[in-house]
Amino acid sequence: MYLFGTFLLMASLGMTLLAIISYGLVLRGQRVALSYARFGVYAALAGVLMSWTLLITVFLARRFDLDYVYNYSSRDLEFFFTIAASWAGQPGSFMIWLLWGSIASALLIRRTKHFEPYVLMVVMAIQAAIIGFVLVLNPFQPLVDPNTGVALTPGDGRGLNPLLHNFWMIIHPPILFVGYALSMIPFAFALAALWRRDYDTWVKRALPWTLAAWAFLGLALLLGGYWAYETLGWGGYWGWDPVENSSLVPWLILTALIHGMLVQRTHGGLRKTNLVLGVATYITVFYATFMTRSGVYANFSVHSFVAEGIFEGLVGFQIFLLAVAIVSLLARWNDIPARPLSDKFFSRDSFFVLAIITIVMTALVVGIGTSMPVISAIPGVGHTLQEWMGRYFELDDGTLMNPQAQPFEDGRFSLAPSFYQRTVPPLGVVAIVLLIVGPLLGWRDANLSHLLRALRWPAVFAVIAAVVAMIINVRDLLSLAYVAGGVFAFGTNLVMIIRTLRGGWLRIGGYLAHLGFTVMAIGMVASSAYATPDTRLTLSPGESARLFGYEFIFNGYQLDDQQRGVLDLTVSDGSGTFSARPYLYFNQRMGATMQTPSIHSYLWHDLYISPAGYDPERDPSRPVLGVDQSAQMGPYTLTFRGFNIDREAMMRGEAKVGARVEVTYEGQTFEVEPRVEVVPNPTTNEGELQFIPVTLPGGHTLRLAELDPTNRMVLLEGSGPGLDDLPVVPAKAVIAVSVKPLVVLVWTGVIMMVIGGAIALVRRYLEGSLALAGARVRLPKALPELAAQLGWRGAGD
Repeated sequence: MYLFGTFLLMASLGMTLLAIISYGLVLRGQRVALSYARFGVYAALAGVLMSWTLLITVFLARRFDLDYVYNYSSRDLEFFFTIAASWAGQPGSFMIWLLWGSIASALLIRRTKHFEPYVLMVVMAIQAAIIGFVLVLNPFQPLVDPNTGVALTPGDGRGLNPLLHNFWMIIHPPILFVGYALSMIPFAFALAALWRRDYDTWVKRALPWTLAAWAFLGLALLLGGYWAYETLGWGGYWGWDPVENSSLVPWLILTALIHGMLVQRTHGGLRKTNLVLGVATYITVFYATFMTRSGVYANFSVHSFVAEGIFEGLVGFQIFLLAVAIVSLLARWNDIPARPLSDKFFSRDSFFVLAIITIVMTALVVGIGTSMPVISAIPGVGHTLQEWMGRYFELDDGTLMNPQAQPFEDGRFSLAPSFYQRTVPPLGVVAIVLLIVGPLLGWRDANLSHLLRALRWPAVFAVIAAVVAMIINVRDLLSLAYVAGGVFAFGTNLVMIIRTLRGGWLRIGGYLAHLGFTVMAIGMVASSAYATPDTRLTLSPGESARLFGYEFIFNGYQLDDQQRGVLDLTVSDGSGTFSARPYLYFNQRMGATMQTPSIHSYLWHDLYISPAGYDPERDPSRPVLGVDQSAQMGPYTLTFRGFNIDREAMMRGEAKVGARVEVTYEGQTFEVEPRVEVVPNPTTNEGELQFIPVTLPGGHTLRLAELDPTNRMVLLEGSGPGLDDLPVVPAKAVIAVSVKPLVVLVWTGVIMMVIGGAIALVRRYLEGSLALAGARVRLPKALPELAAQLGWRGAGD
């Protein structure tokens, strides 16, 4: 399997190189090489498709003799999760990225016309690099014993990370990598435009692909946020985690590029800006890949991958992409003609430029903040930067996730989420202000009387929204600005949708995306700033409590069919009851406690129940303690301080282990050491277990009943009058409850944005198809007409 899988990847690489070389010959005037180039593209796609099919097959066949299958799958994994496990690790995620890129490459052949050799050379070079990464990580390599090098064939695998055992794992990564793969196309077109000195046509050709990349990345961000919201239990959907941010930055750059392309399509402005943004799209995508897969975030993010031997390759290819882009831009910079924009402030030109500046500034703020572990690792920079930024922002020196870890000696650090929470929202207000007025303006100028008339009713509703917000105790100025501005922008864009529908529904895509942004912004403010604080309830089985108008009854701790612990709750909202089952269990593979919330969604709010802890029923005279943990046993407070191992006894073949226990009794604190010894029987010479108890001040005895050196835990046992009949302490569950208003607006807003992008994509695709065919551009107004046009294809050459 290793040889066959590697052969397919090598063959794909060979066909990719054939395509690159052949397209190079086409550019040198040898048109006969075009057929070889296209054959290379299609053959590379076939090889990659076969490799991916083989990877899925070995997962479904439970080939645990392969290292990748062993580490990410198991026999009890369901069918769809077994398939999803194939992209759970680095090799598989690069593989699916490669697959989407190969499909896009083949589709490009008939959609690029004269740009084909230029664009496909760049695309296939990127594909060759990704194949190289897949070969280094090779998902088909056998599982071997690291000490002996002997091939292993275990009966079962390690299984899938429980955090990934979620429905969204099946669709989120593939959608994300579609966005990543499509992002290389505007990059390739921008470079092709520079090489061809054709600074306008590329925008028409690349705009549909750019919209597609934007829509898929936006959908991936939505799914990732919802996944975190319903799985991780911390109560939010966007935590400004470095890995989340690294995908947000390319999406913002794509957003800015789309606006710039629309300006250029209309009257030729922003040529240089668009070329810079065009090459920045894939550079930021690959930079995100480097940041998340190089191990840079190992101490700062729960999502980070380990480098696994590709660090140098990631750095090298990032430098290569950057160098090619910079050299190409500098070589043509003075040749790119500029066309003046409108000098009127109240024009769509001006507001588009302001929007692009705002979006790029947001991307820079997020990008610089996300890059801080790299920036602060520069020799001599870390400690100075840490001292300066620490005055204004909360920092993470590598100990936030693991307080036991040591800070980096070179001063390396990451910025805490509070940095983004302070810097990004003001830029969002600017974006909303631009959305209020911008859609109503003409490209070159605006009739102010018509503008004021159009703003009248949206302004009235914005004032009403602000007053209502203040009545319900909203006092923060930034939040009021978001609520009032969001309603205002919603109104103006709704006006434009109504006006534009007369010319056909395919023209409303941009306005619908803007509408979605305002809905999302209002939802984010409402659900985060005005959620009830997390309030903890402690319940024993059968016990009930009321909070936020709900009654909670704890029925007990149960195990599901996968032996995962569940807090079984019955919740009443006054009109009915429902079951809430948040998960709380210890996962051996992760070495951590898994907490999955239970969410009950109403129309206007979510009831969010997160598990915070569970103490099983226990005998107070038999406490189980880890190091530095304490328990009350009658009149005594016991704290386990660690083991005391007799090394000299070990040299004699005996085992003597004591448990250092700190005891507090009647205000006095002292240390005792109950022991367990294994000593040889003088008659049989076999080891015998002896427990050596200690006497406590009140006349009771304490002995070491059991010990777990691996997890550094002990079971102590007290005995004597008053301890033998202590009442059993009932089990207790701890849950954190909060009410999050208008969360539905966040998801609705993002979905509206994606749908708006999809409508714009269909429009630009049809326009591009008609332009390639030399036909007059006429957009359909009804679905049957649209279906007919989508079924028609123009010639590619």
